[in-house]
Amino acid sequence: MIKPEQCERLTRKARKTLEEEYGLAAVADLVLDAGRWGIRLDVSTTDQYRRTGNSRVGGYPDLPEELDWPLTENGVPMTFLAQLNMVDLTPYTPNDGRGTLPERGMLYFFIGEVDAAYPIEHRVIYEPSTHNLVKREPEGATALGGKPTVAHAVTVLPNLELPTYPYIDAAALNGQGTDPAIESGKEDATEAAEGGLFERYLEFESDWNHPSPLNWGGMFGYPEGQQPDAEHQALSYIELGEAYNGDELECMSKLTAHYGGDEERTWEELSDTLLLLKIDTHEAIGFQWLDCGELQFFIRGADLEAGQFDHTCCSIYSN
Repeated sequence: MIKPEQCERLTRKARKTLEEEYGLAAVADLVLDAGRWGIRLDVSTTDQYRRTGNSRVGGYPDLPEELDWPLTENGVPMTFLAQLNMVDLTPYTPNDGRGTLPERGMLYFFIGEVDAAYPIEHRVIYEPSTHNLVKREPEGATALGGKPTVAHAVTVLPNLELPTYPYIDAAALNGQGTDPAIESGKEDATEAAEGGLFERYLEFESDWNHPSPLNWGGMFGYPEGQQPDAEHQALSYIELGEAYNGDELECMSKLTAHYGGDEERTWEELSDTLLLLKIDTHEAIGFQWLDCGELQFFIRGADLEAGQFDHTCCSIYSN
């Protein structure tokens, strides 16, 4: 788990950045209280496959000899995305109850064809042992086709991720205190109420959550999007086997019926639907998700604890 001193360091840094660089002291507590502890994934050097079992993104995986390469429903080899060694990840798993990963083993991510529709055909595979792995290549072109991705070793870091655009409460943000710009007479009160602190926060969020071009993904944080309904979409597919049509009320009604009419449990399940992995568009690796989008894998907290990585949802967000 993330060490307390790492949490304190990141929290202090976030507060200092909010207050001193963006003039957001009035909303610092609100923003930090909404933060999610997670794992940041960066590229390191290109991977020359000199060893097996390391955390890797792009290129080809190290698989057990007895494991068949995942295929799409049409029999086409899926495209390998990443392999994450749990030994690298467990020192940074969240200590706020949002994610519990196995202490040992390897987590593999594969996908089929990618388009704006969802859910995207995929496989998340957990192998409890990292011994006797062999570098493997698919037999023929994979579902994504095109130019092969470039393998990179992965650097794993602890992360305090703050709410993205759809997940921050703009009204609450602008309702916290008085914008210093108004007090100094530099900004019209109406303009500030409609945008001021919120717009400034979005600038902060962009810089804080995307601090480096090395960053290619993360775990247990916030998804990108336009609406705060990524969890509705994922849970609808995982629990109901249905595609989400964008109607939150209808989705809530169906999920509540699924849980025996217990609306409180429905909200608990949505809250416990976790962003297992997000993968950004990344030129160096060769990932391009439609128009510079983000690939998102979700899992229920209960399934994560039970190691049921076959109960996942994969979707894509693109501007």
